Amino acid sequence: MIGTFNNHFKQICINLNPIKKVFVLGLSGGMDSMALLYLLKNFLESNKSFDTEIFPVIIDHNLRQESSKEAHEVENIAKKLGFKTSIKKICGKKPTGNIQNWARKKRRDLLCEATHKLSANLLLAHHLDDQAETLFMRFKKKSGLDGLQGMQSIKFWNGILIIRPLLVFKKKQLRTFINQNNINFFEDSSNTMLKFERVETRYLLDKISEKKWPNISQELNKFSNTNTMLLKKIKALFEDWVSENILIDKTGAARVDLENLKTIFEKSNFLTINIIGKIIQTVGGKEFPPKRRKTLNLISALLYSNSRNKTLGNVKIFQKNNYLFFVRELRNLNLNMQIKKNKNYIFDGRYIIVSSESGNLVSSNGNDVSRFSNKHPFFEYRDIINNTIPCLSTLEGSCIKPHLNIIEVNSNINEKLNKKSFSLYLMNKVLV
Repeated sequence: MIGTFNNHFKQICINLNPIKKVFVLGLSGGMDSMALLYLLKNFLESNKSFDTEIFPVIIDHNLRQESSKEAHEVENIAKKLGFKTSIKKICGKKPTGNIQNWARKKRRDLLCEATHKLSANLLLAHHLDDQAETLFMRFKKKSGLDGLQGMQSIKFWNGILIIRPLLVFKKKQLRTFINQNNINFFEDSSNTMLKFERVETRYLLDKISEKKWPNISQELNKFSNTNTMLLKKIKALFEDWVSENILIDKTGAARVDLENLKTIFEKSNFLTINIIGKIIQTVGGKEFPPKRRKTLNLISALLYSNSRNKTLGNVKIFQKNNYLFFVRELRNLNLNMQIKKNKNYIFDGRYIIVSSESGNLVSSNGNDVSRFSNKHPFFEYRDIINNTIPCLSTLEGSCIKPHLNIIEVNSNINEKLNKKSFSLYLMNKVLV
């Protein structure tokens, strides 16, 4: 396995543009991430000509009594291997329900924060069996083709390059590697609790594999790969249509040509649902597009009824002058974020914040964050738009308006960030 991994990860490094390769490793202390830690250590020793740095980051979820002790033990192991390692603790009130999803999001946010700070790439230890579980859960939820891609080996997410170098390996291979090399790891007791969706899914897949379908995990992964190739071809075909008919503005609003949208809808409601869903995801700052049925109902109402104004996914949709306008609603806005200088933050799921000043986000209170001429496409909605964009109240008491920018989420944001005092980068997800 070591030789296969070294060749695989070496090719990943060769394909990265920067000469210097910097990675943050999400290190949980479980079997998968500890296997990846030792594989990376072996890679560094075998490829000393590569200018590569790896920084393990351990997230202490603070959900179990022993979590802090385990985090420090994992930190000591990583440090003994020669890695500069840090622990980040999740604080704050815990939810009463869906605790695993809450913990996943908190862990992801802290890892992304560390990755942005180092201008690095993020390494995660998901493997082939994790992929099968993810796909099985999404099948049960009737996900669209986007969701049924599953996890990608290499993918930009919110401007960060996420790399999953173990996605080609089975759990059984990792366990063999761990046992052969006497590697210590920590088992989270929640991994045996069937009340959690992923644990229940793992149990079901094991039963299906034993009794009816031995190769279910491999077949699910083959489906994922085929689906990914199909979506890449579809998106390539629609890039020109999107650029000609959709306007995404740096203020976080969008406009679509209504007649041309109707033409596409009559040919394929699948593609239209995908496009409108991505627009709502971009403008509304959601992690995922709306449910496909809700999006279909929205499109049908706008195209074939007298409905001129609708709301979905934190987004107001207005119909005027043969256009659909998508504008962020004035609700669910976190305008009290504390900002520390030279750290990157995500605001409202829409913007990456880059600031050389510390302070707090505040409402613009009706002031023109962005000036709209009367010929601007979104002039009529300028008041709503400006009120959804924050200013920065500095520690010295001054109020700074943001420099607004737009960036594709499937590009390396760290290469494109400017050094303005306070900037907001809208993450365009339409062609993701």
